Amino acid sequence: MRRISVFLALAAILLASVVAYTYRLRVAGEKKHPVAHRPSIENKFEARADQGWSYKKDNPILNKPIVSASARSYEATKSPSVFELTGLTLRLYSKDGSHYTYIQGDKALFDEGSGVLTSASPVTIYVNIPSDKDASQPAQISKYVRVETSGVTYNTQTGNASTDQLATFTFADGNGTAVGLDYDSAKRLLHLKSKISLYWTGGGPVENAMHIEAGDLVYNEGEQKVYLSPWAKLTRQSTTIQSQNAVVTLDDGVLRTIDADHGVGSDDREGRHQDYSANSMHALFDDDGVLVNIVAQGDARMESTQTASKDAITADRADLRFINDTHEVDGKVKSDSDLHLVLADGHAQVISTPLPRPGVAMPETRMLRSEHVELEMKPGGRDIHEIRTIAEGQLEFKPNRPDQVHRTVDATKFRILYGPTNDVESLTASNVSTHTDKLPTPPKNGKPATPAAPALTWSDKLAAKFTPNTNQIATIEQTGNFRYQEGLRKARARRAFLNQNENKIALAGAAHLWDDTGSTFADSILMDQASGDMDAMGHVASTHEADKNAKPGTSMLDDKQPLQGKADKMWTRDDNTKVHYEGHAVIWQGADRTAADTIDIDRDAQTLQASGSVASELVDRTSGDSTDNGAGGSVTAPIFTIVHAPKLYYQDDKRLAHYSEGVTLVHDKMTVTAQDIRAYLTPKTPNSNDSALDHAVADGKVAVVQVDKDRTRTGKAEHCEYYIKLNKVVLNGGTATMVDSLKGLTRGRQLTYYTDDNRLLVEGRKNELAFSKLLKK
Repeated sequence: MRRISVFLALAAILLASVVAYTYRLRVAGEKKHPVAHRPSIENKFEARADQGWSYKKDNPILNKPIVSASARSYEATKSPSVFELTGLTLRLYSKDGSHYTYIQGDKALFDEGSGVLTSASPVTIYVNIPSDKDASQPAQISKYVRVETSGVTYNTQTGNASTDQLATFTFADGNGTAVGLDYDSAKRLLHLKSKISLYWTGGGPVENAMHIEAGDLVYNEGEQKVYLSPWAKLTRQSTTIQSQNAVVTLDDGVLRTIDADHGVGSDDREGRHQDYSANSMHALFDDDGVLVNIVAQGDARMESTQTASKDAITADRADLRFINDTHEVDGKVKSDSDLHLVLADGHAQVISTPLPRPGVAMPETRMLRSEHVELEMKPGGRDIHEIRTIAEGQLEFKPNRPDQVHRTVDATKFRILYGPTNDVESLTASNVSTHTDKLPTPPKNGKPATPAAPALTWSDKLAAKFTPNTNQIATIEQTGNFRYQEGLRKARARRAFLNQNENKIALAGAAHLWDDTGSTFADSILMDQASGDMDAMGHVASTHEADKNAKPGTSMLDDKQPLQGKADKMWTRDDNTKVHYEGHAVIWQGADRTAADTIDIDRDAQTLQASGSVASELVDRTSGDSTDNGAGGSVTAPIFTIVHAPKLYYQDDKRLAHYSEGVTLVHDKMTVTAQDIRAYLTPKTPNSNDSALDHAVADGKVAVVQVDKDRTRTGKAEHCEYYIKLNKVVLNGGTATMVDSLKGLTRGRQLTYYTDDNRLLVEGRKNELAFSKLLKK
């Protein structure tokens, strides 16, 4: 293509030269043969020469040939004076005489009155033949430029040449045809009128030839520009570009640029289809005529369709950069201009629409928006290597299945890498915020589905990995000042990791999760976004706010105060109704607390279970000695009930705490040990949720020890009942005994002791007397 337009113009110039030199030869012939001596031919011709003639002119200064011509014959008509040349051959030499152009024509007519020469018969022109080659020998000139046409008209007064016939061009780098030709020698303008079809290989293999078609072509030799209108079509291998108008710029005959208006293009190769369009296109070529750059302006669009997806790039401006690459196709090595980089500016957008594939679930449609987007291709220009932005942008995931969620990611920078099958492999972003619309909460317990609050996140960095060959997100990792919000639930951490397939978020590094029901601190926290379940690990500290609207919970600890806890691990299940603490677990409300290796709370069942080194501290706010508060009043010092046991099972509806497997209960001055102790808390009232001990029932190797200032009482039995407000202890089961450090030993079937007035009631067995052994004073 790079020299086609030059050859077309040169062909017209050569046609004009043929006419000019022929006219000079006729004038020279008249001087040798005056008209008066020409033989007269009846009715048609004034003169006729059948013996042939020749003409030659040299440059006397350079001693180089200028022109040489010959013809088999010529004829002259009566009136007007018209000459007909037959079998014309003409050599026009370059200034240094090293090359010449060779013209062959069968017949040519010259009208001396109008100065117009017409050749109705075919004319053949060979261009730039070395002087040592004989143009009359076809074998010696077969590889040189050849132009063939007919019906040529040349005006010697204006220097314009034209034809309405088909013109055929053959040259080293290609060939072409056109119907109709005009050449203005003064303006050096060549005009091909219609049906332009040119093939240009650029010195490369035939399969790389570029085919140029147009409705009209004008070549300005001075500007070295080719104007194609009102339409143009350029085809190279599988690539086609069409436009309304196009301008081709040459540099010393080498193709440099193509500018096209309202261009549209397409490319089909190796399982990939691409479409291009823009209001204007500017294509740049290198010294070898290889495409290196296309700049598209105004509504620029590039769309690529492949097996997995259809990817479209739109922008105000797109800069497409190509590299010359060799690759093997079907066992053959091919060289081609392969797309390497696309720079999209101004309202840039990349839309990747998935296509159905057998065995692959339909992924989301991805839409990347930014003022500047860069798309880099893999070697060969067939597949995408990566997409990146250097300005603020947004990546949107639009669902294509009912189980998918709508997600947007806003960031200052994006980088999307593609895998070997042209599916997305990974995504990274900086200064990130995400918005994920959650699926509605499914119906539960007869309640209809309800809308769910969106999940929002913020972080310094984001890195996502995709499941291979699916274009679906597998994991998302966000680092640096991570924050999360979903309705009333919020979270913070140094790092967060989302497993998309499991729909779980793992928080690490000073993790903090909170909502209106409480908060949790831990080294790491795992959240199940579907169920709301949570697992916390490492230095866990939690707070659960009292829920005034919920049914009574584990009010062994006060419902009116927040429940706080610490442990090595903690998890919640079933909408936070089940709570598990593990490892150095402690829970408390105010002064009431329970510690154990593990603690489990079930709010729906209204139970609390603890195991392993259980220790409970329950405060009796209504008992104790009064002391001066320092302000003229008094306060009551609380009395604690402290229980140690391997296991605890608490039922709130019964207000019963069952300690088992070896229990020690301490209340004020009283210590009770037994295999099992059932502690009954004070009943709830509208004004009080106190967890004070009301009474306790002990079984199995019971020992009751009361220590006063001046005495110690030790009671033993298999069963014991201790009533706090009545200050009453009942021992029975087996043989009940009481040892008083002041009064001695008492034994009976049942012993009832009142701690406030030191009364002891003894009951013997049937047919058996009670026994007392009193100490001597």
